[in-house]
Amino acid sequence: MADTRKAFFVVAGSLAVTGVIVAVVFSLAGWAYRHRDASLHDGRLRRAVEQHPTIGQVSEGILAEPGNRALPTPASEEELRRLLARYPRGRADAIEAKRQRWRDLRVFEAGDVVYFLYFDEAGTLRDYELAGR
Repeated sequence: MADTRKAFFVVAGSLAVTGVIVAVVFSLAGWAYRHRDASLHDGRLRRAVEQHPTIGQVSEGILAEPGNRALPTPASEEELRRLLARYPRGRADAIEAKRQRWRDLRVFEAGDVVYFLYFDEAGTLRDYELAGR
């Protein structure tokens, strides 16, 4: 009887430890995937800013990829805040501050990430922010 009880506790403990290890592995893998995805988008936009493309060139490049789409540009600060509320990982303060600095804003959805792209008076890409879901 004691051997059966001991075996039961060993099996139950082993299953519990295995379950915890599996949960940690999957959560770390999910975090790594999200981090990699965000860094790819960030790197892509950083390189684009260095090249100073025009609004047309940026739009064409982003929309050429399947699944990407342009979102309506918010006409007011209130509309911008409503849009940002849909993306909890967005950096609302930075997005709004850059909107004050640059003349034109364009918004694109690329998978789970939203690009906020800022253009100067000449229509040249000058800055960006990312918001994720």
